[in-house]
Amino acid sequence: GNEECRIRNENNILKIAANINTAEMINKLGGTVKIGIEIEENLNKIELVSKIIDELKNVKGKINFGVSLYDNDKKYSVADVKNFGLTIKKQLKQSGLSTRYVENKEMVLSSATVFHNKLTNKGREFLITNNNEQTEKFNLAKTVALQPFEEFSKRDFGRPGRDDKSGMLPPKLAMIMINLARTPKNSVVLDPFCGSGTILTEAMLLGYTNLIGGDNSEKAIDDTKKNIEWIIANIKSPILNIKTLNICYHNTDVENLSEKIENSSIDVIITEPYLGAPLCGNESEERLLAQTADLKELYLKSFEQFSKILKKDGAVIFIIPRFKFKNKWITINFLPEIKKFGFKPKPLLPNHDFLTYSRPSQFVGREIWKFIHHH
Repeated sequence: GNEECRIRNENNILKIAANINTAEMINKLGGTVKIGIEIEENLNKIELVSKIIDELKNVKGKINFGVSLYDNDKKYSVADVKNFGLTIKKQLKQSGLSTRYVENKEMVLSSATVFHNKLTNKGREFLITNNNEQTEKFNLAKTVALQPFEEFSKRDFGRPGRDDKSGMLPPKLAMIMINLARTPKNSVVLDPFCGSGTILTEAMLLGYTNLIGGDNSEKAIDDTKKNIEWIIANIKSPILNIKTLNICYHNTDVENLSEKIENSSIDVIITEPYLGAPLCGNESEERLLAQTADLKELYLKSFEQFSKILKKDGAVIFIIPRFKFKNKWITINFLPEIKKFGFKPKPLLPNHDFLTYSRPSQFVGREIWKFIHHH
C-alpha cells in the first residue's frame, strides 16, 4: 500500500508507516534489534521531556524507564543522556510519582538491559533521535518489541551438533539470508554447504517445509540431522509445521551436485560456502591471495552446478568472504565468470550490490550477495 519507508543509515533506523504485528515481526527478522512506535517528531528539549512524562504517567504501578539516544551527529555524551534521564525522574518525583531510572552506561541501552528491567511491558524505553543538524529538535518513540536474543542464544549454543573449528553461522545471519531470498514458503530450498544445518533449521522455524541439505562431510550431515531433531523437540515456533516437513540430505562434494539433484528442480539456494582455513591475523598477503584464488575456483564450480539444478529465475543467496590484510580488505570477484552460467547479481539496497556483515575485531568479513539465474 502507501507505506512510507525511510532508512537513516547512520544508526540503521528504518521508519515505516505501516500497521504490523510487532511481536510476530520481531521473531521473523534476524537483524532488527528493536521495534518502536513513534510518539512524536520535531520536539524541542522541553517538549521532549513533557511528552516522556505524559507517557510515563500511563504506566501502572511503579514506573521503570530508560532512555536510548541515537545521536547521529555525535553531539552528546553518555553523561548528557544520564542527566536527561535524571531530570525526568526528578520532575516525576515532584508530581509525587515514584520512578526508577535505568541508568545509561552507553548511549543506547542493550536489548538485554531493556528486557531484564521489563521496560517494554512494566515500563518504557524511550528511543530518541536528533532530527536535524541545524536545530535542537528530536523525534521520540517507545520500544514495543525486542530481538529474541535469548532464543537466538539457545539455538546457537544449545544445539547438540556443533563444530567450532569450521566456524558456526549465527542463527540471526541465517535468518537474514532466508529473508533476503524472498521466496514462498512452499519453495524447494537447498543449502549445499549445510555445515551444522543452521540455514535449514532457521528456514524450518520460518515455515519452510521443502528442504535439502548437502555437505561433503559426513559429520556435517550427522550434525544437521541431530540439530533438526533437537529444534523440533526444543524450540516452539507457531509456524514450524512438522507434519508437512520434507527434508533430504546428500553427502556429496558441491561439484557433483547435479548428479544427485534433478535439473531445474530447486527454487532457491541459500548457503554460506567454505570460507577458507581459519586465520589468526598475521598471514602474509601471498597466503591470503592464494586462499582467495582457491576459494574462487571452488565458488565457480559451485555456480556451474547451481546453473543446472536451479529453476529459471531461481535465486542464490551466497556469502563471499573478504580477508583483512593490514588496513585493507582482500576480496574475491567472480562476477564476470558466473555471467557465463546465467547469473546476475540483484542489488540488495539501492546502489549496493551486496551487504557486509563483520565485526571490527575479525579478520574475515562476509559479503552477502543475491544472484538470479536467467537460463
